[in-house]
Amino acid sequence: MPETTVYLVRHGTHDWLRPEHNRFAGAIPGVALNEQGRLEVQRLAGLLSGEPITWIAASPLQRTMETAEMLARARHLDVEADERLLEWRCGVWEGMKIIEIQRRYPSEWKIWREQPDLLRLPGAETVDQMAARMEVAYRAWAARGGTGVLVSHQDPLAALLCTLIGAPL
Repeated sequence: MPETTVYLVRHGTHDWLRPEHNRFAGAIPGVALNEQGRLEVQRLAGLLSGEPITWIAASPLQRTMETAEMLARARHLDVEADERLLEWRCGVWEGMKIIEIQRRYPSEWKIWREQPDLLRLPGAETVDQMAARMEVAYRAWAARGGTGVLVSHQDPLAALLCTLIGAPL
């Protein structure tokens, strides 16, 4: 395998993360970066400015594509959308407020917080499935060699990191 550096980047902040919303955005389209998120990405672009980045891939959701496009702009790179980098497919929880999930699914919420690899939700992928697709994506992109950026989401990136270092999910 060629020498490779892969930067794993979570998208910038969006309004669904704000306390008054506090929702599981999941794979719902149309969740954009807010001003704070754009500032975060600008700072990151500055930190990465000296790196010889030759490729950038991102989850196709708006918030990740915006993040990736901001990082790619100064380098005149195209961003490649990769479905394997999508947010956790959280089934019935998608779009729900956290407080509503805690009220309607208290035992599942407890499992999610304490042993997420055991969680089974209608319409959701398991944490193991999420980790596996992220690892496949990571290995495929890393095989290109060079220096690149993968832009994804909190839970998929955490699952990938746990997989790569052999830590429990």
